Amino acid sequence: MNTQEFQHNGKNYEVRIISDGQSVFVKVFTEGRPANGLRYEATLETIHDAATVTDLDIVKELIKTAQSDITKN
Repeated sequence: MNTQEFQHNGKNYEVRIISDGQSVFVKVFTEGRPANGLRYEATLETIHDAATVTDLDIVKELIKTAQSDITKN
């Protein structure tokens, strides 16, 4: 598991990036609990194909979206 931390409105958040060997999951936590009901997911095959064909880092985009869903509210 990898994590990235950020702050918003005085609260500390942690983005957790987890893989089960077939997919990558991204979820935001605060104080050890899910920050919202959202989970972001992509298969390793999709991640690989996007990187190969379009040079797109899907995991990075999932992290950005997860953070944005917290900071826009």
